[in-house]
Amino acid sequence: MSNARPSKSVEWLQLELETGGTSLLLLDCRSHELYESSHIETAINLAMTGLMLRRFKKGNIPIQTVIPKHEDKEKFLRRCKTDTVVLYDESSADWQDSGFPATVLFLLLNKLREDGCKAYFLEGDDF
Repeated sequence: MSNARPSKSVEWLQLELETGGTSLLLLDCRSHELYESSHIETAINLAMTGLMLRRFKKGNIPIQTVIPKHEDKEKFLRRCKTDTVVLYDESSADWQDSGFPATVLFLLLNKLREDGCKAYFLEGDDF
């Protein structure tokens, strides 16, 4: 991955959602409770338990295994290599330019980019 921040702005996302200009696959990396209380309409929830996170860090499980709904797993597998993938969580507004923290979002982001996906994180917390 290059040193450039692989990010998109909230304004960019809003424009894309309004115009339908890009095929987007939105991945909500917040807890299941936050996802259920409010999320972007087409987003897939990717909340990970501690055990799943440890297994994922070791490379023992593929990303789709952490997607709870079967139809969302199929959607992810069908579109992750062709669509622009945008990940978001509740703390992306706090990140510094000096590097990426070891959060679930960035573990997923790095894995997706390693797998050849056009993946970005959403800057800010206005969603």
